[in-house]
Amino acid sequence: MKDTNKSVFQIRSIQEILEPFANVHVPLDIIRLVDVLQMLAGQEIAAEMVFEDDKGDNLYCEDEHLKNNYVQIAANGQGDAWLMNRMDGNLSFFDHNLTQPKVTALFIDFWQFLQLADLIHQYEEWIDQIKDFEESDLSEQLRSCLRMLHPDLPENYPFAFV
Repeated sequence: MKDTNKSVFQIRSIQEILEPFANVHVPLDIIRLVDVLQMLAGQEIAAEMVFEDDKGDNLYCEDEHLKNNYVQIAANGQGDAWLMNRMDGNLSFFDHNLTQPKVTALFIDFWQFLQLADLIHQYEEWIDQIKDFEESDLSEQLRSCLRMLHPDLPENYPFAFV
């Protein structure tokens, strides 16, 4: 087992995260959100985070408020969705099983969401390598990194770190 006393996770730059999906290296200052969403459509950065085009026929569209105020940027394949607020660009998680509230705010923007997805991907890779996951401190290391994106992100993230 590798030594996990120091953090094994790294909050990577947006350019590093997008590199495997891009045909060409483009400076971040000229990357447009729409271009990135088109580039990532159909790509899975981490489990529960598959980027897709919002065709307006998703479960969250059954709620008029959500339909008018959010756009779906990714899904988890089970009817739940990662939504971006059209007014402030912040991300929320839509859980189709919840009645009220239907969305959980994450208090991060799209670029931080990419970093979140990348951190979850790194976490998933480590889980596969460690024999005694329960004895490791990986979940706490991940929580520490998530707090760097937003102090409440570990508590607002909709899935357990197991």
